[in-house]
Amino acid sequence: MITVSASSVFQPCHGFVQPEKYYAACVFDSCVLPNLDLECSSLQIYAATCADQSVCIDWRSHTNGVCSYKCPSDKEYRACGPLKETTCKSSQQNETSTKQVEGCFCPNGTMLYDSGVDVCVKTCGCVGVDKIPREFGEKFTIDCQDCICLEGGSGIVCEPHVCAKQNKTTCDGEGFYEVNEVNSEDFCCPIVTCKCNTSLCTTKAPKCTLGFEVHSHIPSGRCCPVYECVPKRVCVHQNAEFLPNSSVFVDKCQNCFCTNEVNISTQLNIISCEHIPCNTYCEPVSDKLKTNKNQNPHFKNDPYNNCTIYSCVKVHNQFVSSTSEITCPAFNEESCKPGTITFLPNGCCKTCNFVPNFTLSSVCWLLSQSNVAIFHVNRYSAEANSMDHRCSCCRESKTTVKKVNLKCPNGHSISHEYIYVERCSCQDTTCSTSHSRESRSREENDKARALNRIKRAISLTSQ
Repeated sequence: MITVSASSVFQPCHGFVQPEKYYAACVFDSCVLPNLDLECSSLQIYAATCADQSVCIDWRSHTNGVCSYKCPSDKEYRACGPLKETTCKSSQQNETSTKQVEGCFCPNGTMLYDSGVDVCVKTCGCVGVDKIPREFGEKFTIDCQDCICLEGGSGIVCEPHVCAKQNKTTCDGEGFYEVNEVNSEDFCCPIVTCKCNTSLCTTKAPKCTLGFEVHSHIPSGRCCPVYECVPKRVCVHQNAEFLPNSSVFVDKCQNCFCTNEVNISTQLNIISCEHIPCNTYCEPVSDKLKTNKNQNPHFKNDPYNNCTIYSCVKVHNQFVSSTSEITCPAFNEESCKPGTITFLPNGCCKTCNFVPNFTLSSVCWLLSQSNVAIFHVNRYSAEANSMDHRCSCCRESKTTVKKVNLKCPNGHSISHEYIYVERCSCQDTTCSTSHSRESRSREENDKARALNRIKRAISLTSQ
């Protein structure tokens, strides 16, 4: 509730305007209608009535802010001001009205520019749409127009703003594009600048060769990166990279490693190699075979196994020892005559007098440096170069002709073709007595020739 002492604040007006009905209205507004904020209305009406009687009462300052009066920042509150405020247009006219009213007025030292332009000015010049006071002759820019405040009632005159001349900017480099930016010194004249967008760059990173890696950098004044392949300071050999001081396998006769030295032409690290010294002494093979520098290539049988042969051969001034196994022909004791099974001269392979129905067509020793093997074919006539048929229903049903290269003890090689049986089946066969005798004779001759070849080959290995 407002507590304003009528005897103190409004006392000067009591002689001109009776306060009782205004007081009663204020009590009614405060007590009966408290939510409508009508308490200040009765006091405002009483003060205005007093002002009409030329009695000015500044009562709002005594209400503890309840009935305050707010004014714009460029104006100030007055309890009693002129009914018609002086302006630049009316400053020369004589105002005869003495009636005062409450309201917001221009501060002392200023005046209202015009009744239609609510702006306080110190000097009467020009006021444009921006509501900023301008002095006569003042030049300014508004809405990107160059204006001037003219005297004599002409007011403000404007023309389009002229931008200062700028250096033409060209964004020719790859990745650059033009952008208009606000000029902090002149908002009406944007500045053209070049911006970089790397997504516009077309140059791709290259694929470097082994031993090199991609490095990129953006030179000054450019947008897109520049790529180059730089050496990784490694050695390269056979599509592999090797770090310095690591071993590099070049061949089995050299010890190689990657150095820290760089080849100027290739820009790769240099691989340094040392030859492995050769051993000119032939180590014993299980203490079974020994030789020296002056001996020729030597062969010797294992005393515990006649089918194993040890050799020592000089190859490129280097003695190489090796072990070879003799492969014996397939031997079926059931095909032998009783009491005729014996060993060949090498003591490794068995032989016998075969029954008439078995044919050993050919046996040839294959000697190739230190490798020894036996090639054999059963039931095939080398002389006739065809299969030898007997009085039996089991015959070949599918054969193929194969070629072999036979290397004989005298060093010559012979190319030989033979029939290889892939599948057998039972077929009708007509027996002939004369044919059987001829086949039996041919079998014995083939067997004798085969045994002679084997003995001659074995005698060569035992020399």
